[in-house]
Amino acid sequence: MAYSKVAWSLIILLGSSDDASGFTTCRSASVTKQHDTRLHSTTAPDDVSTKNPLGGVDSFEEWFAANSSSGAQVNSIKHALFSSNSLRGLEFTSTKSSDLSKVAVVPRKLVLSAPFSDDEDEQESGRSWDTNLSVKLWQECTKGKNSAYYGYCALLTRGANMEQKQTYPSTAPDALRHWTSTQKALLETTENGKKLLNVEQKQQEEWKQKYANLNASEKANMSFEDFQWAMEAVHSRAFRGDFGALDGGEGGPLRKIASLLLPLSALAFGIIYASDPSMNKFYIPLSIVAAAPVALTIIADSKGSKEAVMLPLIDSANHLQEADSVIEFDPSVDGFVLSLGRKCLVKDVDDGRERAQVCISYGVRKDSELLLNYGFLRGVTMDGIKSDDGDVDRSQIRQRLAEAFLERYSSDNVK
Repeated sequence: MAYSKVAWSLIILLGSSDDASGFTTCRSASVTKQHDTRLHSTTAPDDVSTKNPLGGVDSFEEWFAANSSSGAQVNSIKHALFSSNSLRGLEFTSTKSSDLSKVAVVPRKLVLSAPFSDDEDEQESGRSWDTNLSVKLWQECTKGKNSAYYGYCALLTRGANMEQKQTYPSTAPDALRHWTSTQKALLETTENGKKLLNVEQKQQEEWKQKYANLNASEKANMSFEDFQWAMEAVHSRAFRGDFGALDGGEGGPLRKIASLLLPLSALAFGIIYASDPSMNKFYIPLSIVAAAPVALTIIADSKGSKEAVMLPLIDSANHLQEADSVIEFDPSVDGFVLSLGRKCLVKDVDDGRERAQVCISYGVRKDSELLLNYGFLRGVTMDGIKSDDGDVDRSQIRQRLAEAFLERYSSDNVK
């Protein structure tokens, strides 16, 4: 999809009614005011335990707010827990469709990036883009609060970077690489399952080779396990796009015009949405997939991707394939902007209260890719899975994923 088309789609997807009846099923909440950089989550002190999915959020909010002078903005969204407090995501706190526009603005200075290319020979360093981005991410996380990205690292590590911990919790704990031999054996019962396991083994071999090619000082600063943690974070959260063109190159003027025309166009379409009765309900798809990481999403123009980026806050949103989200680089603010369509809001009912969870779309992803890098499958929920101590039971999760995969592809090729 051409990037300019993505920018224009933002104009037609958003409503702008100021009537609070737009989302009447949403839990009443205080709306975050425009240009306020606090996410106003209610959290306990940062805790690196897996039992505290909101660990690191406080540090992130402090960091994001401290960069408001650089253009960091959060509007009508906050970090929250869903699925009986086991899943971290973003909650939409407004009842106005006009607030779907520009819910987050992430300045370029807060974004970790690396030149992107599918061909390692084209990289100036002679290394792959994911290696370069992973090394950069790990180096920043080990600096603690001395890093310019400490808040983002706190979110990824659940606060472990702030305490100089030696190990960080996985960003995709049910990705296939974390399964035990016994759990993987469930997939070995079919040819398609074996093919998927071979893909995972090949990925591990490639990552080990990429680690071996690091220079001596880099390997002295990070073990292979550390490198794998960073690679997992990069492969499950990075976006790629031809963002350099926004500085005045190919397509730059058109994209800038599309961004600047947004308020006027949104106002015009708001008249339609204000009278649309469907706006009184959350979008409820046939099957909802909740997953912690954001995919390596293509938002490049027709000439291909040029830069891989990690987008704090934006990558906290969970995945729904049907979500009509739009992420664009706006040169007028020198930052990345997330805007939502109404299909991005999914009703979450927990403890008798209704809330709107914010989802963005990875695009169409193969099940093999989702299981390999993210640890979930479309349409497979983890409702009711708890261990005796109330924590998430990973073995049950992986068994459910394995059974669902085998059922889908018992006779077809791996997808």
